[in-house]
Amino acid sequence: MNRRMVLVALAIVVGAQCAQCVRAADLLTVVEQTTDHDAELAAARAGTRAAHQAIPKARAQLLPRVEGGWGRAYNRIATEDFPTTTYWQNGWTVSLTQPVFDWSRWTTYRQADFIEARGATEVAQAQQASILKAARAYFDELAAEDELARANDYAAALDTHLTQLRRRQLAGEATVIDLREAESGVLQAHLQRQDADNALQLSRLALEQATGQPFAALSRLADPVTMPRVEPDDIDAWANQAQAHDYQVQLKQIDWRIAKLEVEKARSAHLPTVNITASHTPAGAGSGYARPTTTTTAMLSVSIPFFEGGETEARVDETVALEDKVQDELTSVIRQAGASARENWTRLRSGAARVDALARLAQSSSAAFAATQVGYKVGSRDSTDVLRAADTFYANRRDLIRARYETIMALLQLKAATAALTFDEVASVNALLIPAASGAPPQPLRAPQVAPARAEFPASSH
Repeated sequence: MNRRMVLVALAIVVGAQCAQCVRAADLLTVVEQTTDHDAELAAARAGTRAAHQAIPKARAQLLPRVEGGWGRAYNRIATEDFPTTTYWQNGWTVSLTQPVFDWSRWTTYRQADFIEARGATEVAQAQQASILKAARAYFDELAAEDELARANDYAAALDTHLTQLRRRQLAGEATVIDLREAESGVLQAHLQRQDADNALQLSRLALEQATGQPFAALSRLADPVTMPRVEPDDIDAWANQAQAHDYQVQLKQIDWRIAKLEVEKARSAHLPTVNITASHTPAGAGSGYARPTTTTTAMLSVSIPFFEGGETEARVDETVALEDKVQDELTSVIRQAGASARENWTRLRSGAARVDALARLAQSSSAAFAATQVGYKVGSRDSTDVLRAADTFYANRRDLIRARYETIMALLQLKAATAALTFDEVASVNALLIPAASGAPPQPLRAPQVAPARAEFPASSH
């Protein structure tokens, strides 16, 4: 009895753990899980922890350096006509070095601020890339599920038509040509279903790889869905924001600042360096030959470079060339950021209009397909008309599926181009989704209905 109770308890615990591992999820959950699981983001965070040490390291070069030492020496003195003398002697020393003027070290200290800022920017960029990767994997799976549902409906519709056609052929009301055309359409529909099933499996594997765990069901886009808009509704404004805030632009701006300071550091080799050094060295007596001695010194030293064989000039020329290189790269990424923002803004605008048009077209072609089926039953339409109407309707559904998710991704990519893709933006998109029950099977996309109005996202601050 006790063993049975233990086994039941273990089964309950395991079942609860499995229910936690495989559960329904929305976009925000997937994004959070991905950012926690992303190894590249973890590596960027480790890198920024290392970058935080740039300032303490550079500051240490400006502070006093104190060193101490101790020694024990063996002495052997051989003097002609005198006996050889050997003895041990102990001594210790303390020294201090304080840089007074070293422009190279001071420039390194100024560079450290930019190195630390670069590490923080790299983490922000990696987090945004992780969010975008999670969203793409999420919507790729939703699109694959919708495509499989569409392919199943398409295959079922043609299977039904083929069954009707065979009955008519037996009754002498259909030709062999009609039958062969229908069979060809059925084979094509089943091939589409097989391709859709394979694509869905790959999409689920990609999502599981991104998050580190499977999900039973995903929250889906509402049907009909109101495609989001962004403010300001101005392509130039978004391009300007991207050129100023894109993470690649920010990183290149930091690199340019660091490169300018490298030029300054190279030129500082022409300047003198000034240091204060001090030391205190007590030493024991030498076997009775002398009293204990203590040496204390302090010195202000000035080192002035006169000739280094042209190394300094070569170093200056090298750093100037590298600064020009970084500046040209900065110009390039600014242009790319503006072009990317314009492209995604155009895709978002045209995608929203395309979703509306395809929804109306799918609704119209659905009605036309239904009417053609009725016409075929009463004899006013032939088999070719039914196949053509079915192909048109399900092709429109396929285009609508793609357009919906491509438009959502265009919105997220536009936000990413301006370094504004945050968890708050993900939550705004998540509000468009309908929660899925845990363990519920994927719901297919219904025949589309046209939305009566379109809402707008609140303007995001950049």
